[in-house]
Amino acid sequence: MPRVLVAVLAVALALASIAAPTARADVDGDVFTSETHGVRAEVPRGWRVSEPNGYPNVLLWLSRSRPHVKIVVAYDRIVPDCRAALDVAFCNRDVAQVAAALRTQIAAAGFTITAQEQSRTPGLEYQANGRYLRHALVVVGDLVVSVILVADSAADRAAQSRLFERLTQSVRPLARAP
Repeated sequence: MPRVLVAVLAVALALASIAAPTARADVDGDVFTSETHGVRAEVPRGWRVSEPNGYPNVLLWLSRSRPHVKIVVAYDRIVPDCRAALDVAFCNRDVAQVAAALRTQIAAAGFTITAQEQSRTPGLEYQANGRYLRHALVVVGDLVVSVILVADSAADRAAQSRLFERLTQSVRPLARAP
């Protein structure tokens, strides 16, 4: 499993047990933007927003206390020639292949996959270390953006389903000035 994805999952699981730091993220109103990565997303109201200083490939994390749930927004670069690099998570922009690569990586890491969604925004639900995760993928340019929800219970994960879908669907490339 590529080190980047393992690091992102480790961060997501660690965030489930600690409070998020109070660093300022690039949020204007309810919109997060990353000029560096060309990504924007709508931030749900009522969530604490933090910028993950020091965590590579993590753009943003969100948290709330009731229910105790965290969301991590991270990215992996798409590397067209995967044969040239051993530590690559994603080789192309095809959503079905991106989802298949994620499923393979998650299973190889020993996580228990409990559901897989085949839709415009593919995703997986899985369990690890007593946490319940939902992981959606969005291809934005040369990036695969992961939106990962971490909850203490399957019921808490399910209760955030609609909000998670809205957040995931809001992940888009930044509109570039002409």
